[in-house]
Amino acid sequence: MILSAVYAILILIFLVIFLINSIRHRKEIKIYLKYGILFAFIAIALDITVVVLIPNFFELMPLPTLLITDAIVFLRTVIFTCLGIYYCTKLGIVEMPLLRRLSGKTDNSEMIAWRNYITAIIVVVAGAILFSVILFKLTSPEISEDMKQLSESQGAKLGISDEPSVLTALVLIAFAFGEEILFRLGIQNYLAQQFRLNGNKYWVAVVLTSGLWALAHANILAPEWVKIVQIFPFGIALGFLFKKYGLESCIFAHGIFNLSMMVIGPYLIT
Repeated sequence: MILSAVYAILILIFLVIFLINSIRHRKEIKIYLKYGILFAFIAIALDITVVVLIPNFFELMPLPTLLITDAIVFLRTVIFTCLGIYYCTKLGIVEMPLLRRLSGKTDNSEMIAWRNYITAIIVVVAGAILFSVILFKLTSPEISEDMKQLSESQGAKLGISDEPSVLTALVLIAFAFGEEILFRLGIQNYLAQQFRLNGNKYWVAVVLTSGLWALAHANILAPEWVKIVQIFPFGIALGFLFKKYGLESCIFAHGIFNLSMMVIGPYLIT
């Protein structure tokens, strides 16, 4: 609970910082607004799809609450996308090579070596899965009591089971999409730009962001440290994957990892 509280305080600080910076740099980031709106609509579309698939959803969350939540997600996604691209531009990082190519804005120096691109994603995902299997086999973690109670109470109200399903897969994909925009595109490059961690010092921003992202997963397993140890190195790998191949590669790797753990997780966690 303490680590979750620390994370909540830190992420609130970053949200305030990004809100302030979006106002300060509104003239510079307005050219990236189309990307922010695009990603925000994708985030909301994923959320709406999940809501549609959940039976009795509005018994847990009334429509006005859902609309307010989606409005916050929309605004947050726009702000973190626009500022993230702005920081990447300052750092000389190509933040979205695939989207740039689709929009016809890729020059010869930014062409993607597809074999290397796909290989990097596979290596990151395979390494994260292998590490998770070994770690969980050695530690035999359990779902934390708080997560059990939350799952049982909400699952009973919504008619959701713990078995892998299309609904669970969509939720995990939505998490991967939103977290990569928030952490890898936004916070990681804010830290690098703010504290001049570009070039050979960029790894510091990667490690700090991975630490914050790991805290976001506190209080999920017991013992608590197991989940943090599992997630932290994966976050570092995603951080360097972002620097080399951009946001889309991180979303792909994160999403594939989440879906893989959805399938094998029940065999590793008691």
